Amino acid sequence: MNKRPTTILCVLGAVLALTTACGQARAGTAVPKGDDAATYVGAKFETAMNKLQDTIGDQRDVTSESGAYFRFDEKYVRSTISSARTGSPEARVSRQRSQKNPDDSIDWYTPADGPVEYVYLGPAYKSLAPTPWVSMLKSEVGLTIPCAWVGIITACKMADAIAVSYNADKKVVKGAKSLPDKRIELTADVPFGKFIERRVEVLPPSISGAITDEMKKAPVLTTVSLNPDGTLNQILMEAKIEGGGHKVELRYDFRFTGKATTQDLPKLPDASQITVLPDKAAKDDFNRRFNELKGV
Repeated sequence: MNKRPTTILCVLGAVLALTTACGQARAGTAVPKGDDAATYVGAKFETAMNKLQDTIGDQRDVTSESGAYFRFDEKYVRSTISSARTGSPEARVSRQRSQKNPDDSIDWYTPADGPVEYVYLGPAYKSLAPTPWVSMLKSEVGLTIPCAWVGIITACKMADAIAVSYNADKKVVKGAKSLPDKRIELTADVPFGKFIERRVEVLPPSISGAITDEMKKAPVLTTVSLNPDGTLNQILMEAKIEGGGHKVELRYDFRFTGKATTQDLPKLPDASQITVLPDKAAKDDFNRRFNELKGV
């Protein structure tokens, strides 16, 4: 995923360029589909790359929500992440919840000031520490590379899959239209193989090994929606796929939901309720045990 920031720039730049192109169209007017749509968007693509349009990570003082649902035969995961980021310097919070197991919940909070960040442990993770809260050194990667932050990582991975698919085959773009509320909507068929390759969902070997080449070619219907000012509103990916005697169903959705304020940030408890991890070694050990419980 080392090239993710560049590819996200490209795909969002291409989509953002549609704002000008469609701005004069009648509400609900669609540009051509299929080959003509690919040509239409492609004509804007190189210019958009050079303009360095805003990326997902550049949006500030916003709240967002993402949902993930992936089913393989009878095995499935279903979870949500709600997040907020606000201020300068910026404070961030993300709240992860499993709809499959209500006890599987965890909150990550990075204050604007100070060298540490905090984790609030849901019932499934109580064995990680003797207190409900844990503090640890801030992750510098998460601060300097926006897409490393859990609050927007789903959107970044989806945008990456779109960009990689587009670069491999311009015909993945199926249509673009102006909606009555002046939003712009782009649709594309992203191959399921690119969804897997770009790790939108990290699959265990028992599942990834059962995905056939034909299944990887199956389209994942992808919709990118922009606000009237050109900022990202939503990315949605969904598909139902069959092959090799297996069935796959997926739905991944990310959207910005509003303006964040300090009221969206958690209040820290008394120090007696916080277990302090003093150094990187302690943090690494915590993350290792967390991943074991998570099944990563």
